[in-house]
Amino acid sequence: MLKIISGEYRSRQLLTPDGEDRTRPMTARVKESVFAMLHGWFRDARVLDLFAGVGTVGIECASRGAKEVVCIERDREVFRYLEHNIATIKCGDRVTAVQADARGPTALARSPKPVDLVFMDPPYALMIDEASRKLVLAQAARTRALFAPKGFLVLRTPIDLDEADRAIPGFKGPETHQYKDDMWGYLYMPDGAADGGGTEEPDA
Repeated sequence: MLKIISGEYRSRQLLTPDGEDRTRPMTARVKESVFAMLHGWFRDARVLDLFAGVGTVGIECASRGAKEVVCIERDREVFRYLEHNIATIKCGDRVTAVQADARGPTALARSPKPVDLVFMDPPYALMIDEASRKLVLAQAARTRALFAPKGFLVLRTPIDLDEADRAIPGFKGPETHQYKDDMWGYLYMPDGAADGGGTEEPDA
C-alpha cells in the first residue's frame, strides 16, 4: 500500500491496483529525494501531474501545501483509483483528476495557469521506444508556455537520456539524478527564468 510521506495528509494510504506494473509507483525513498530537491516550492504552488497514476505525486504535492493540482491519467481503471484516492483523502478542493492522454492537447488545456511545477512520469514503454519517447519530450517542451516566470519541470525515466534528448527546448538544464531503482530524474527550469540559486524556496 502506498502512503503520503509528508505534510497535511502524512501516512494516509493510497489505493492502487494489484501489481506495480500498472501504475509504476515511485518508491518512498525516491519520492522523498525528488521532493527534497523542491523544498519550499510546494507552498501555494500550481501543479500539473502528467501520467499521474493513482495520485502518488499529485496528492503528495497537495499534502505539502500546493493550492491547485491537476492530475492527468489516461488508463480508465487506474483513473478510478485516482478518483477514489482524492475522494477518500478529501482533497478534491485542491486536486482535480482528468482522464486524458498526457501527451495530448487536453492535458495542457486543463493545466493550472500559470503553472509552477510540472511532473512527468511516463510509463516505461513510452520512454524505451524511440518514437513514443520523442512524443513525450515534445509534450515536455510544450509545457513551457504554461509556466510562471519561475518553476520546475521534473521528468522521471527508466533510461539515461542521451545528450540530444536531454535538451528540451525552452528549458535550462537538466540537473540529473540516478536512483537506486534504476530510474533517472531530470530537473529543468524554464529558460529565461531567474536562477535564484537553484531549488531554493521561492520568494514569499
